Amino acid sequence: MAKQSATETVITPEANLQMAYCRALEMASFKGGFLMRTAHELRSPLNKIISLQQMIIEGLCDDVEEERQFVADAYAASMQMLAYLDLMIRVSKIEMGRLTPQLQPVALAEVLTQVQDLTQVQVADRNLRLQVALPPADVMVMADAAWLRNALTTLIEIAVAGGDRGTLSLAAAPAAEQTYAIALTDDRATTPWQEPIELPNPAEFTLDDTLSTSLRMSLVDAMVASMYGRLTVGSTADEATQLQITLPLAPSQ
Repeated sequence: MAKQSATETVITPEANLQMAYCRALEMASFKGGFLMRTAHELRSPLNKIISLQQMIIEGLCDDVEEERQFVADAYAASMQMLAYLDLMIRVSKIEMGRLTPQLQPVALAEVLTQVQDLTQVQVADRNLRLQVALPPADVMVMADAAWLRNALTTLIEIAVAGGDRGTLSLAAAPAAEQTYAIALTDDRATTPWQEPIELPNPAEFTLDDTLSTSLRMSLVDAMVASMYGRLTVGSTADEATQLQITLPLAPSQ
């Protein structure tokens, strides 16, 4: 038997077990954080519904019109709460494998062009610019085109909600180990999204509230992971916020 090279790395069963244990801990931490954030988000519309119903029950409305308005506001808050629950169910189905993407070779340039068309009005309304650098037309990644389009659109919507004026850059480039990275860079001075360590009390809920950044990021993260990709959040050398999705290339690449 040939002597094993001194530079060859041997992964023992114990090392494999340790890596699996670390991955399990990481997943448990993510699920615990998602549950905590979701419960926190649900408190706001629920508190709104309770307070409105309490005012009606105790006869604190000035007249019938105000009572009807309170009922309408409680209904709207219920619909917002239902939207939170729908998102929870969708993320849970993705993580449990009950909702799976249809993976196939997808032309990355085509998806990025579609994302630009879908978001250009929102970007312009906030006095922002979206610069898209398309990869070569023959670059194919393994993904579900609709899921990838949804994930990228959601990331841009999150960036747009961060404020007015500035430039968003969407670009794709080769990454390590037969993967391709899609990076969304925001040149404004913002704080990158991250897992909250301690949640404050819910802010006053208004009917104009949309799904929070953390919940939408959780959905994007679950979608990308189901396509055997990875979502990372960081910053560039000049401190611009960068959200990056890394996906495997199609086998023919």
